[in-house]
Amino acid sequence: MKEAGGNVTRLTDLLREQSSQGALAPDAKNHIHSVAPTGLPLSPPSPTSSVAEINWYQRACLELQGIKRAVQARQPWPLDEMTRIASGIVASIGAHDKLVQTVLQQEAGDYLIKNAVNVAIVSVKIAEALRYEPAKLERVALAGLLHDLGMFLLPDSVLYKSGVLTAEEREQMKEHPQHGAHLFREAGDVYPWVGKVILQEHERWDGSGYPSQLTGSQIDEVALIIGLADVFDALMSARPNRSGGSPHRAIRTLLVEGKTVFPHHLLKALIDQLSIYPLGTAVRLNTGETGIVFQLNRQYPLRPILQVVQQALSGQSPVSKTVDLRADTSLHIVEVMPLGSLSVESR
Repeated sequence: MKEAGGNVTRLTDLLREQSSQGALAPDAKNHIHSVAPTGLPLSPPSPTSSVAEINWYQRACLELQGIKRAVQARQPWPLDEMTRIASGIVASIGAHDKLVQTVLQQEAGDYLIKNAVNVAIVSVKIAEALRYEPAKLERVALAGLLHDLGMFLLPDSVLYKSGVLTAEEREQMKEHPQHGAHLFREAGDVYPWVGKVILQEHERWDGSGYPSQLTGSQIDEVALIIGLADVFDALMSARPNRSGGSPHRAIRTLLVEGKTVFPHHLLKALIDQLSIYPLGTAVRLNTGETGIVFQLNRQYPLRPILQVVQQALSGQSPVSKTVDLRADTSLHIVEVMPLGSLSVESR
């Protein structure tokens, strides 16, 4: 990894450099464009297209599905497309909040694949709050996408088991960081920091994590960021053996239970970026009106901007109004409502 003048080399630049030197991972030289599960090439965007307009969420899911199949078949897999996706995710997040909204909506799908993409997106948002430069944000995105690489080696009977895992199965699960780091080393040493993050992502600030029970500054900060994003997503996501929760409840749980396992500045960064009331949260006001959070007031996390449902005349569709709780101090949120309990249509 090259650094000059304190600047981190961008992933795409490093990929081009390694390619020119013939130093790509095994089989990567024959895969300029990775192949999606559909058999169609996943080409990089054309120069005239906006990188923020591409559906990077879907593209990441397709590529991860392909990597999962390759790992399970013990076949080599290239990194070049995943590197482009990491760069695209960072560019998209810099342009708008669509990817964050996708994470918070928790749509159906393979939870293992969705978790990897969700963690990458939330990790980039946390790192943005820490003022990481764009090239380092790309590092965070790539490590987030591949943080659970070792899970792909586990049998589906364990990964998607609906009942309680046995002690042996839990031990299998806890070995996935070592397996993931080993798999990444086999793919090549172009991005050595990723293997370190994969190995440490389940370590916790107070030493309660695994596999090495590291504490405090022994743990790479990017690994802690990805670990926090992973827990946040797990608290929201439905799994085969449990139901999911709302983004609001996930934030509250982390504030109460995460104080010893994650450093304060990372928890603060998460809240600064997603708020106590994340985008899409349904709420009730002290007036009895209901609304949905559609924009955050960064400096006032308890006072977001809402689309509030207005009563419609008989036979007419409900309409909504915009309410900025920062501007209207007579209003405040008294209750978070269940997911899907109301919908808002713009006027």
